[in-house]
Amino acid sequence: MVAALVLIGAPGSGKSSVLEALATLHDNHDVEHGALEAEQLSLGRPLLNASSWVPQLDAVLSLQREAGRRRFLLSATVVSAEDLAAVRRASAAEQLLVVCLAASPETVAARIGVREPDHWPGKAPLIERARRLALSTPGLPGVDLLIGTEHRDASDVADEIFQEMRSRGMLAPA
Repeated sequence: MVAALVLIGAPGSGKSSVLEALATLHDNHDVEHGALEAEQLSLGRPLLNASSWVPQLDAVLSLQREAGRRRFLLSATVVSAEDLAAVRRASAAEQLLVVCLAASPETVAARIGVREPDHWPGKAPLIERARRLALSTPGLPGVDLLIGTEHRDASDVADEIFQEMRSRGMLAPA
């Protein structure tokens, strides 16, 4: 059985940090997994939209399944219900948990402001995009769990998600 956790949220909501903490929890509990940041498939100029990067994600996950992996931790910045549905299909998971990480527009803007260099020309557009997505992403249909990340450590959020995965039977041998 293939199981997948999909983390969505605006840039700056904590997806990368939580994904890393979740992968560490899986490692510490000797739970087989593959961890992928779908956002890496869209980087460059111009930034690719989901219709371009989701097929790439599908191909990578297919290769991972061929290699024997059956549990995936994915993070993705989706902008629409259609994007999320496409990521869900690409996961090919019989057990799927979609978690939206949420933070205020001010918080995502501040986090991006700290992490991205001032000389990068994409910084201001990313902050504006993140502000918009901070408002729209939590309301997307298909989200199973909404978790606020304001004033929370990534490891605490990861612990909460790990326990949710456990309660849903997603950590059992795949």
